[in-house]
Amino acid sequence: MNFEAVLKDMPLLLNGVLITVVIAVGAIILGFLIGVLCAVVRIAPKTNPFIKVLDVIVRGYVTIIRGTPTLLQLLIVANILLIGIYNSSTNVVVPIVAFGLNSGAYMSEIIRSGFNSVPSGQMEAGRSLGLSWGQTVKSIIIPQAIKTVVPTIFNEIIVLFKETSVVSYVTIFMAGQQVYDLLGISDKRGMVTGNYLAYLCIAALIYLVIVMLLTQVQKFIERRMSKSDRH
Repeated sequence: MNFEAVLKDMPLLLNGVLITVVIAVGAIILGFLIGVLCAVVRIAPKTNPFIKVLDVIVRGYVTIIRGTPTLLQLLIVANILLIGIYNSSTNVVVPIVAFGLNSGAYMSEIIRSGFNSVPSGQMEAGRSLGLSWGQTVKSIIIPQAIKTVVPTIFNEIIVLFKETSVVSYVTIFMAGQQVYDLLGISDKRGMVTGNYLAYLCIAALIYLVIVMLLTQVQKFIERRMSKSDRH
């Protein structure tokens, strides 16, 4: 393996890292928003017919996403969203939407478990103070639930970041130019130079470093939360 040739291509690989981070961050934000909304629907009182319908839709969404491969979801979303925008700069929304929808299903179950971990007396206390159900969830339930699910959410973020590697199966455009994620550029340059394994090893090392950094961020946030709880 010739690692010197790989080091010469490091600017291209770092650009691939940037594309990967853009996709991952966009998907994480979208997935978290979807997860919170779906979790709220799941725990909301089913006294309203509209909420009952939404609950059925959310259950179906979670079941489908968790029961099908990520790559298959990416290809389906790509074939739907790429119609009419194949050469558009908005193409990068394809993997963001696909991975966001994927993460949203898992986030919803994680956050829902956090809601369920909060003692029911907290809801009753909020309502007794004159707060509505929504105000109680926003001001009392969510702050407590988030603390309990931070480790699991970070695990989902790490998994999502690694799963973005399958984005190389679709064509991505930004500002009218085709771009490649980390694995995509590693695969392309490895095939061109005949130094395939070296590029893959460097890509694996970069993924490992980023995951280790995310793990340290997770530990830092957990320490801060534990300190605030003691205070």
